[in-house]
Amino acid sequence: MVAIVTDSDIRSGDPCIEGTRISVLDIKRRVIDGNEDPFAVAAEYDLDGAAVFDALAYYYDSADEMRELEADAAERRQEIKQESARLREQLDGPDAAESEP
Repeated sequence: MVAIVTDSDIRSGDPCIEGTRISVLDIKRRVIDGNEDPFAVAAEYDLDGAAVFDALAYYYDSADEMRELEADAAERRQEIKQESARLREQLDGPDAAESEP
């Protein structure tokens, strides 16, 4: 059995496959959300198939924690998107539309 570990210095403390930076959510997104073959995902990450299935088992065994992590990640993405739009607006300035041909 492959260990799923957390380390605040790796992937912001998200649960990962031990000895890698591959998170449980990386595996979930590809296999469950993306409908990719688990063995193909394992090969691409240079893992054995058991590691992928252990990550998926962890995901299902810790469903509440995983949903919370996904919600937090979605919130962070939204915040970054809003900040990016605000900075783009600052850089373009109010006269940007006038100076374009």
